[in-house]
Amino acid sequence: MRRGGTAFSSKCKICGKAAPFSLPVCPECSKKDAALEIATSLHPPLYEKRVEGCNLCSNKCSGIALCGKPEYGKLTYYEDPLPTNCCNAWFCNGSKLTGTNLAVFYYGCNFDCLYCQNWTHKYFEDVRTVSVDELLRAAKNFRVRCVCHFGGSPEPQLPFALKFSRKALEFREDLMICWEWNGAGNTSLALKAAELSSRSGGTVKFDLKAWNPNLHVLLTGRDNERVKDNFERIYDKHGEVLSATTLLVPYYVDEEEVEGIARFISSFSTEIPYSLLVFHPDYRMSDFPVTPVQQVKRCYKAAKKHLKNVNIGNLHLLGL
Repeated sequence: MRRGGTAFSSKCKICGKAAPFSLPVCPECSKKDAALEIATSLHPPLYEKRVEGCNLCSNKCSGIALCGKPEYGKLTYYEDPLPTNCCNAWFCNGSKLTGTNLAVFYYGCNFDCLYCQNWTHKYFEDVRTVSVDELLRAAKNFRVRCVCHFGGSPEPQLPFALKFSRKALEFREDLMICWEWNGAGNTSLALKAAELSSRSGGTVKFDLKAWNPNLHVLLTGRDNERVKDNFERIYDKHGEVLSATTLLVPYYVDEEEVEGIARFISSFSTEIPYSLLVFHPDYRMSDFPVTPVQQVKRCYKAAKKHLKNVNIGNLHLLGL
C-alpha cells in the first residue's frame, strides 16, 4: 500500500493494514485506545529511574538530564546571527534586531519523541557541564540581543535555566529571554520562566505534538495533560508571550489533529501565533517521507478556521 507515493513496509499491529516499519500502527488505529499498548513497546519505561519527590516535570522521575541542579547544566551554547532560523522568527521582535542570538541547547528531555529532530540531545553523557557563570560571560557579549533556551527541552534543567536568566537580566535589561519547549514542565517553574519572557519582551513557544491523547502517547511516550494545563496557566498570567508549533508528521498529524490544536489555542485568543512545520525524516522515523504538500495545505486551512496568525515553516523541504 502507498500513501502519497510512499510505500509502507510493514503492517499495523492492530488491524493488519499497511503501516510504517518504524511506527507499526496505521494512521486510523493510532488514535484508538489499542495504540497505547503498542506505545509501551516503543518507549522506555517511564518510571525506571524514579526519584521520590521529584516534580520538575510531569514524569515525576529522575529523567535523563541533570534535573534540579541550579549551578550547572548539561548543554552547549553558541551565537546565531539575527535573524535566526528560530521557529518564532516570522513574528518575533528579535528577528528585527541586528546582532546575535545566544542559543542554549539543553541535553536530555522529558519526552521520547520517535521523530526527534534534535535527537543528539540524548547523548547527554558525552557533553560537558556548563556553569551559570560561564554562560553569563557569553551573555555579556554586546552582540547578544536575545537568549533561546531549547534542546532537547529545558524543562528538566529549569532551575539552572531560571537562575542564569535572572542573573543575565540583572546586567542586561535589553536582553530578550525565550523558551522553546514541549510544555510539560513543573507549572510553578514554567510560570516563572514565562514571567522572565514577559519582562524582557521574549516569547514562550509550545511544541504541541498532537491533539488526540493516544496519538500523543504513541509519538512521544507521554500524555499531553500537563502541556495543555501549562498553556492555559501561562495564558492567564502572561498571555502575550505565547506561541505554538506543530510538526506535521506525514499521515498522522493531519488536519483533524491540527484543527483540534487550533481550536484549543483559539479558546484563549485567536491572535496567538501558530506555525505548522514541514516534517523531515529523522531519528527512529527515518523511513517516513517529507510531509506531502496536500497535507500541508489541508492543515493550514484547518488552522486558519480558528486562528488569525498561522505560518508554515520549513517550506524549503518542499522546494518552495
